[in-house]
Amino acid sequence: MSATLATTEQPTARKRRRKPRTKAVSPLPAIVASDLPHASIDLTPGREHLVCPDCKRWTPITGVLGTPKLVPHHTERAKSRTQKLRRCSGTNRKVVIDIALEDWHSERTHAVAIAEAIAATRRATKVLPKKSAVVPTPVHRLASMPAPSSHLLAAQAKARTAVNEHRAKCKVCRTGQTRCPDGRELEIRMGHTDGSVRLAIEQHESALRAAAAPSIPRTQQWRRVDSRVSRVDTRRHPLPPEIKPLTDFRGPDVPLLPQDPDAHNQRQAEIGRNHARKAAAPSA
Repeated sequence: MSATLATTEQPTARKRRRKPRTKAVSPLPAIVASDLPHASIDLTPGREHLVCPDCKRWTPITGVLGTPKLVPHHTERAKSRTQKLRRCSGTNRKVVIDIALEDWHSERTHAVAIAEAIAATRRATKVLPKKSAVVPTPVHRLASMPAPSSHLLAAQAKARTAVNEHRAKCKVCRTGQTRCPDGRELEIRMGHTDGSVRLAIEQHESALRAAAAPSIPRTQQWRRVDSRVSRVDTRRHPLPPEIKPLTDFRGPDVPLLPQDPDAHNQRQAEIGRNHARKAAAPSA
């Protein structure tokens, strides 16, 4: 029976190097560091990386002090343990570092400064609100458009008087060829008041024309569309005899006159008097 020696020290594993120690070299041409853009290579001591030309992924560089080459890597990152990955063709590819660390650092700092200056000057595009289209006055409101008020007419006369008095006193505006700043401002005010009066007159005339327009009787309205309705009826597919049509556009049940003509005429007269009263009343 063999005896075992009890010791208090626990065995520890030897620390292994994290970088690959393979001596394999890819047959592809070597990657020259000076041919790569500044943003595709990082020569910081202890963090040497570059973008692999084959898989376009950042890949560490091993053997910087001896034979620099890319470490073995895959074309993409594993999403699960069961996924089968494909080894990149740029594995163990040689790298020729023909750039001094000081030169690379200064060029990279300059490029970063330029990029930061360009990014600092960028501003978001100002969103300009789209002007909404001018909505015309509805037809049912045209009859309620008042005539130009007395205050508006008085403002128009006052603006014209101010322009005439200024022209009589000012030597520059008297000739009619040029205008001084005060005369130009007075003429602009006069133009605004004239435009307001002209618009009010046009709206009032439109309201009067809409109120005076005679209403078309229902019989005339049906007479206008009678030919088109007849063409539609002739083009309609015939229905089987067991199916009864729901409507008949030319049937006797279609009303052509109001049920109570006296009440209808009284209401139309009352609406006309209301429109005339609103058009004639001065606005406050």
